[in-house]
Amino acid sequence: MPTLQPSNLQTFQPCCLTIAASDTSGGAGIQRDLKTFHDIGVNGLSVITGITAQTNQKVFYAQALPVEQVEKQLKTILENYQISAVKTGVVFNREIMECISFYLKKYNQKNIVIDPVLKASDEYSFLEHDALLYMKEKFLLNAHVITPNVPELETLSEITISNERELIEAGKLLSKKYNACIFAKGGHLSFNDKIHDYLIKDDKVEKFTSLNMDLTSVHGTGCLISSAITAYLALDHDINTAIVKAKEYFYSILNSDNC
Repeated sequence: MPTLQPSNLQTFQPCCLTIAASDTSGGAGIQRDLKTFHDIGVNGLSVITGITAQTNQKVFYAQALPVEQVEKQLKTILENYQISAVKTGVVFNREIMECISFYLKKYNQKNIVIDPVLKASDEYSFLEHDALLYMKEKFLLNAHVITPNVPELETLSEITISNERELIEAGKLLSKKYNACIFAKGGHLSFNDKIHDYLIKDDKVEKFTSLNMDLTSVHGTGCLISSAITAYLALDHDINTAIVKAKEYFYSILNSDNC
């Protein structure tokens, strides 16, 4: 049996920060983000917003950390590391979002990718109504890239989406509202044997097509693709290249035993 050599994390550059909840199953959240950062070769740092008790099928419990604990983590990381890209996942409540926004602005962070996680795949809700309103009106203004799936895009845009035209309309609305790139994941729409994802900035739309794979048993796909985009942005790729590379990584993981 070959001897396994531990990774020399000092060689992993640049630094990426994930701000999200812990996932006991390891398939999503902080754990998935750090796995992705490591695979791509960037140094993964983390700020935990809360804890969950979940399997790869169901969320049984979720609890936000006190905002003071989130702030201590953020302050420590941003004062002591040069962060090249930031990804946020589950942020739970307005107080945590206000704290994150303050520190992102204070340290003039670039390449901010917001995965607007509203619910788990089993419909467990991570945001109360007032927190959702704050996300829609304030928090998403921090983003350079927003990565909603179709249900999230519907909630944020208040547009019912049943086809490509409606998805693009919703994406354009959000892009202009938040002055951000919208990477709309189209897996909830059926196009026979194809899945189409869309990069939307203002009135410009680019389509990324992949084979339609059954992802119903795969946990954490949203975290995986958004953290991969974050890592490639940190490596100085433009958004289009970052998406192409992130999708290549995404499907390489799905075709392996690493999920």
